[in-house]
Amino acid sequence: MTTVIIPIKPVDRYGDEPLLNDGSVALAHDRIAAKLRAIPVDEPITRLLHPEVRYEVTDHCNATCIMCPRDKHEHGREHGIMDQSQYERSIDEVVALGAKQVVLTGFGEPMLDRRLEDKIAYADRKGLSTYFITNGSALTPKRSRKLIESGLSEMRVSFYGMRPETYNAVMQGLDFDRTMKGILEFLRLRDELRAHTRVQISYLELEQNKSDTQAFREFWEPKVDAIEIWKPHNWVDGRDYRELLADSYKKSCGRPENGPLQIQWNGEVIPCCFDFNNQIILGNAFERPVLDILNGPKYRLLRHAHRSREFRLFPHCDKCDQLLPHADALIYTNRHNLPPEEAVKLSNTDLYNLADGRQLEAERLSERYRGRDGA
Repeated sequence: MTTVIIPIKPVDRYGDEPLLNDGSVALAHDRIAAKLRAIPVDEPITRLLHPEVRYEVTDHCNATCIMCPRDKHEHGREHGIMDQSQYERSIDEVVALGAKQVVLTGFGEPMLDRRLEDKIAYADRKGLSTYFITNGSALTPKRSRKLIESGLSEMRVSFYGMRPETYNAVMQGLDFDRTMKGILEFLRLRDELRAHTRVQISYLELEQNKSDTQAFREFWEPKVDAIEIWKPHNWVDGRDYRELLADSYKKSCGRPENGPLQIQWNGEVIPCCFDFNNQIILGNAFERPVLDILNGPKYRLLRHAHRSREFRLFPHCDKCDQLLPHADALIYTNRHNLPPEEAVKLSNTDLYNLADGRQLEAERLSERYRGRDGA
């Protein structure tokens, strides 16, 4: 008896049909198709919507900060570190599409990627500004020198306490004294090397550390290029710090229309950094051209949902506190002179107005922050 082997065609998990029917859109299959036929067809996108691209170099982290939903992330999706060759091919692609800056941060601690400096250096050679967000715990003298010499443009450090008992209670798993020493050494070395790397220190005011808020400002403001103090956000359904208001209050955050391209460590493209478990996958930038993803039906449907305020089409978006008024979230900044209701429209990385789709004017930046370009 002859055995006949019938080849099984592999499922393209990032094809248009699987993505539209993965459960992230609150419509039945036939109704999704009808909805797509009904919405206006835009002019094809031929360039990036935003001059910044964000790469989640890793989703691993060495801390379990209390405001961060890592407990819900542990079994929420695959974990890993971004492959260097795939990253470099992607950089080449986005540069051709108009990228000006890359942010090497997602839902993880980027310094756990041992090739972080290689990624910075490659982007720097391509003429890109580079930025990453860190908890600063891995800033040894050797690593600090490598980061500076790689051409790093800017580093933002999350530092949530000014005493061991407050810092260690919030940033669990880290050590106050070690991180403080590392940051101060980085600043000393940067100045010694006369490097242009900006350093920003950010603070989240929580019940556990709000007694230190003034001490934070007094200590760090003279030492770094900028500081910011914020209240925490919800991480969609990951935490519960802000009250979710009625639908009538909701307006688009601007990210689907004007936000940076967010590429996760395995190439998956998601709407923004708040989607920490990749609930709304729009494509895979390591498997398909970026323009195919931006012009694809799922991205089109997401932009329509935000334009028409039909947020319920994407339940994960519908639960996000970024759709609600939150001018009170910003407590203090010395990076720019915008009022809070305007400041909260900005991307924290490149200060791009996500709601209105425009870059912040250079004259609105503080002299100290702006002056680091010529340090």
